[in-house]
Amino acid sequence: MNPKDDSIEHAVAEQHRRLDAMFAEALAAMRESAAADAIGEAFGRLRDALEAHLAQEDRLYYPSLCALRPVHRPVLDALVAAHDGFRARLGEIEAQMGRQDPGEAERALAAFCSAFAAHEASEEKLLKRIDAEVAEAASSR
Repeated sequence: MNPKDDSIEHAVAEQHRRLDAMFAEALAAMRESAAADAIGEAFGRLRDALEAHLAQEDRLYYPSLCALRPVHRPVLDALVAAHDGFRARLGEIEAQMGRQDPGEAERALAAFCSAFAAHEASEEKLLKRIDAEVAEAASSR
């Protein structure tokens, strides 16, 4: 097994790729003017998976990383704070889906996807750095 496969960055990046696929599925349903049930199901799967992912980062990964590498606490705290904003925005998009203008919800979800992709990239860059620091510290023992 590749040691990188055991890294926190690898685990989170895999989750991000699954979420990216779910974003694409929900957007495709909206763009194809799928039935409201199909759109709702795709969005519901995305919402549930995103919430589970954010909760895992907030309650498991990031507190552990803060304890292990306290120097990164301010950045990790900012990432967690951003999660609250993503949760709120997703709720707003869900409310927009119930209104008469489906294009508004589609545009909002597309903007959300872009913002979340930038967030994912920031997380993965930081996690790669932390993984390298931990590996370096372990090898110097």
